Amino acid sequence: MNRGARRRRPREQSGFFHIILNSNFQNIIFNDSQERYQFLKFLDKYVKKYGAKLYAFCLMNTHIHLFLWTENLSDMMKCILHDYSLWYNKRHQQKGSILIKPFTSYPKYSPESLLNTILYILRNPYVDGLCTHPRFYFWSSYSFYFDSLPRLSQYITVDTSIVRNAFASGAELYRVAAINPKQEDRLAYEAYLQQTNRTHLTDDQVIRHAKSLAGNHPLDKLPQPDLDKLIIQLRNQPGASIRQISSVLHVSRYYVRCTLDSSGS
Repeated sequence: MNRGARRRRPREQSGFFHIILNSNFQNIIFNDSQERYQFLKFLDKYVKKYGAKLYAFCLMNTHIHLFLWTENLSDMMKCILHDYSLWYNKRHQQKGSILIKPFTSYPKYSPESLLNTILYILRNPYVDGLCTHPRFYFWSSYSFYFDSLPRLSQYITVDTSIVRNAFASGAELYRVAAINPKQEDRLAYEAYLQQTNRTHLTDDQVIRHAKSLAGNHPLDKLPQPDLDKLIIQLRNQPGASIRQISSVLHVSRYYVRCTLDSSGS
């Protein structure tokens, strides 16, 4: 063994954890609502099986945030990721892992860090410009804390105790959740886009546009001529990135570049 190599510390297995699941090569994890629902079902199944508690979640396009307590972190996450990957690959008739291994976990200890982690997770889509307030992002646990009928409650159970002990009402949570630590960076980035006459497309926008152009044809089963045409359209018309095109159409970035190069785009 190389003496200069750093030994990886054993992963803690018991306690509170902020878990981040990243997709391979920043590809899009969820292509539609059904895939998000299915992930939540597997998550709920194994959280309950292992006697864990889920306090917050947020399903983004290229990564997932979870905050939970468990005594069997690796075993529980292994089951969740195995079942979802198996289901996903069967659906798309493909092989391999859609998520980077191993998953990332950050243990949290102080009461302040528990609440700050939950708020960080809830703010994630807001900071990224996907919504005007964390409350309006559909695929997070925000509605569980004070809404009488939380959306997604038929798919997942959320322990609301940390948030409800910190805030007296939904109005208080609303005010605090609206504080965006990266607001200045976001405004500067938007000003840059306006000055350079560029448009930043979200992954959701690219997915919707691709499906609209493809009509009733599944994006992962297009004939090659139609696939090549769609790659060129996505690059030229909405200005999608090569990463976005590759991920949405389930082809390699090399294939996208070759198609664009041959067309002169």
